[in-house]
Amino acid sequence: MPTTAAATASTAESLERSAEVRAGLGGSLDRTRESGFPHVPVEGKLLRPLIAYLAVPAERRGDLDQRFWSGALAIQMVHEASLLHDDILDDATERRGRETMVAEKGMARALVEGDHLLTASYRVASETGSLNFVTAFARGVERTVFGEKLQNLQAGKALSEAEYRRVVDGKSGELFGCATALWSCVSGEGSPDAARSLGVRVGRLYQRVDDFLDYCPQTQSGKAPHQDYRQKKWTWILDFAESPGFQTPVEELTARLFSPGALGESPMRKALAFLHAEADTLSADLESELGRLPELVAVIRNWTEAALQALEKEEAAFRVEDPVPAQTDWLPYFAKNSRTFRFAARLFPPEEERLIAGVYAFCRFTDDMVDGREDLPAYQLEARLEGWRELMARAYEERASGVPLLDEVLGETATRGVPLDYAMELVEGVAMDVAPREYETLEDLQVYTYRVASVVGLWVSELFGVRDPWMLQRAEALGHAMQLTNILRDVGEDWRMGRVYLPRALMKEHGVHIDLLEAMVRGEVPPTDGYRNLLEHLMGEADRNYDLAMEAVPHLPSFFKRPVAVAARVYQGIHPRIRANGHDNLTRRAFTGLRHKLVLGGRGLWEARARRGLPNTQPAPGGKTPPVHPYGAVGESGHLGASVS
Repeated sequence: MPTTAAATASTAESLERSAEVRAGLGGSLDRTRESGFPHVPVEGKLLRPLIAYLAVPAERRGDLDQRFWSGALAIQMVHEASLLHDDILDDATERRGRETMVAEKGMARALVEGDHLLTASYRVASETGSLNFVTAFARGVERTVFGEKLQNLQAGKALSEAEYRRVVDGKSGELFGCATALWSCVSGEGSPDAARSLGVRVGRLYQRVDDFLDYCPQTQSGKAPHQDYRQKKWTWILDFAESPGFQTPVEELTARLFSPGALGESPMRKALAFLHAEADTLSADLESELGRLPELVAVIRNWTEAALQALEKEEAAFRVEDPVPAQTDWLPYFAKNSRTFRFAARLFPPEEERLIAGVYAFCRFTDDMVDGREDLPAYQLEARLEGWRELMARAYEERASGVPLLDEVLGETATRGVPLDYAMELVEGVAMDVAPREYETLEDLQVYTYRVASVVGLWVSELFGVRDPWMLQRAEALGHAMQLTNILRDVGEDWRMGRVYLPRALMKEHGVHIDLLEAMVRGEVPPTDGYRNLLEHLMGEADRNYDLAMEAVPHLPSFFKRPVAVAARVYQGIHPRIRANGHDNLTRRAFTGLRHKLVLGGRGLWEARARRGLPNTQPAPGGKTPPVHPYGAVGESGHLGASVS
């Protein structure tokens, strides 16, 4: 990407050259104005005359005369005629910010005006006095029309790369070929055929960029987004999407194009790399065949730069559609969404509290990207998470994701030497709820609880300098316990969202089946003895993990032990409330009031004061310390259930 200074200089030079082209075309127009001669608007990008001008060596541009500018004007007239015909074919109502002629004056007027521009262009081309140019020009016009005709004949068909090139080399490439050959034709220097061939490739690259931008509606290129696809016109982008044709809905196709694959690169990123490679080869060949033409090469680079900027803008809009909490909102966001954790987090010193709030905001926002979004199809939710992962990686590596929450939280994570794996595992957990699944055994469920809860404890522990494997295993146990408590508290709410986290094997063991569970959720049947026993089984599993985690609390850094102990015991205090509700977590939600929180928190603080020596945690001889948890496998389909609620 060019530096700001280089980009500014390039823009200034481009504006200066465009002004010179307008002046040259204007002089030629003045000489051709006679009764009935069609109006030629000298406006817009004037790319083809500009390319013709930049293909002239800089030291020879002062020698350009009427012959050259007549040729440039003839090329522009054909382009303007093609735009009129495009508007007719597309039934377009607006171009360049104005009403089209077909919309304003009707098809007949637009058709005749286009034909007049096209036929008059031959008169202007003849004023070059070059048979070579008139021959090349006649071919270019015919091939341009043929390319448009061929594209319409092949609408709805998947094209090979060779077939696609045949279309675009005609409809776009040939006029650019006339432009690059113009100087050679009127000056008699160099090879017009070689120049024309290179110009066709310039036009092909330009069309590829235009096709690319068709899938980047944030750029507001002037035409309706996805117009080519909706009109069933095959473009090279569809090869990168591995699209079978035009049956895929636009929304699904877009998600596929912008979703990173197994190697973390989206089809659009791959397409952009292809564009850059094409531009590199073309730039080298232009210099080799036509001599050093830095301004012409700069224009080509600007096209690929525009594609990059469009992609980055589209990625940002595609991935982060919801408002991301700013740093000033982290603590209020924390208080609003998790009263229990906020109650415990008040015991942190201010700086540590800020960091905890940031991690929580990240976790909660990640969850909210997909939770409760029944209005969006699964593939789109998965695509949002894929985009979020890529922004996370950028924030961790460069702190330049464009999302302050990520740059702050993951930047600090990187600074403190904590692996990105924990945050990535959490996204895998969030993804597990996109298409709700069944959990056959408690071990299956523990994959989920690890990803949506244990990794948060591991992440925060390492942020605050806790790296001992024995300690980290207990941080993991606390996450498992708290997530089980969440699941036990929210069985009825989860059912109404189409989710059942209760392990099927345990349900079967205690005589609980899906139909019975549904009847209890509806209030048609009270909780059965078997259901109460099932809950007690899971509460016992959670309690064992709470107790295991509390073994490590006295050994935490002083500022860390009190909030962890309070959070653990207050959260565990939900279990007695479930029992007090008659084990009805199907139509009621258990919660702890402030007085109860104070009692439970006091118990946790008392436990945190005890201090015992750490057990021997040295690695096994000849080996490394084993991973904290075998379930940490980023890459599987993987939602932050209740761990942040």
